[in-house]
Amino acid sequence: MEPLRYGFVGAGTIMNFHAERLSQRGDVVLAAVADVAEATLNRAADRFDIPGRYTDYRTMIEKEDLNVLVVCVPNAYHAEATLAGLRAGCHVLCEKPPALNAAQAEEMAAAAAQRNLRLMYGLNMRFMGEVETARRYLESGRFGNVYHGTVQMWRRRGIPGLGSWFTTKAVSGGGALIDVGVHILDLTHYLMGQPKPVAVSAVTHARFGINPETYNYLSMWGTPVPGGPFDVDDLAAAFIRFENGASLVIQVSWAANTSDGSEIRVLGDKGGAEISLGGGVRILTEDNGFISDITPQYRPQDAYAAQHAHFIECIRDPEKPLRTCGRQGVVLQHMLDAIYRSAATGAETRIEIAD
Repeated sequence: MEPLRYGFVGAGTIMNFHAERLSQRGDVVLAAVADVAEATLNRAADRFDIPGRYTDYRTMIEKEDLNVLVVCVPNAYHAEATLAGLRAGCHVLCEKPPALNAAQAEEMAAAAAQRNLRLMYGLNMRFMGEVETARRYLESGRFGNVYHGTVQMWRRRGIPGLGSWFTTKAVSGGGALIDVGVHILDLTHYLMGQPKPVAVSAVTHARFGINPETYNYLSMWGTPVPGGPFDVDDLAAAFIRFENGASLVIQVSWAANTSDGSEIRVLGDKGGAEISLGGGVRILTEDNGFISDITPQYRPQDAYAAQHAHFIECIRDPEKPLRTCGRQGVVLQHMLDAIYRSAATGAETRIEIAD
């Protein structure tokens, strides 16, 4: 079987995460990479011995015989790069979030479906051992009817690239919610069985990034840009209603006066789960008439590597269902959009998703 030829759009930190895992596989070739910043481009290409180097990804797609495109650029460019890859016949793994809005996500999913190509989103946390373990309990029916989920992810001081594209709404689409909240919203929805969302009530706040001269931090993902914009949220909270009567509460921050931490709780009428990301999972249920706690022992795994292994399996086997497909990205993007709409209007907003 011929190895899959990979191309990368964007050569920054996230691209390096993906390329590091893929470079350890014998069934792929890292064929080409594109980035508008030549220094960044050459640094990544040199590190992973990638022969094809381009400052325009369109030229890369046109000239290289690629099977798979990995999209690792800022959020505003996810849709156009993904569509370019799909139209050229490439399977695409696009980093989170799916896009800037649900309309773009719909177009991306439709383009993949029309061409019978695989579109997967970089929601790698679904492949964490604790998440896979909790999902197995859900699928086995051990939770019964799942009716509520809660999730929170707190950063005390964790604004990425203050003043850069991360904090520029036109490029990022938002702040804490769309950057890291997208992961935990997706996970909780996934562990609840992915019911159809119908309404959201939400708030967002920007209390720390708006005062960069007084923002104290110990480390920062990305490079700060002094004097750059901050027109996004550094905290978001939302209550989501689902068509089946279930509900979900999410709280996420880039910066807040509280300790770092994250936890997901999923509640069913026969059992529930508490998941500490990077920490473990506990199943709370009843057994033989006794209240019972189960602490499953599972094998830790590299979520990025597991994600790529799954994607490659799905490319090789057209019948194998993708764990994070284009349609799931549409639903996720609708929820993100609705949270921001509700926060902007100060009122509950409906979510309309075509079946």
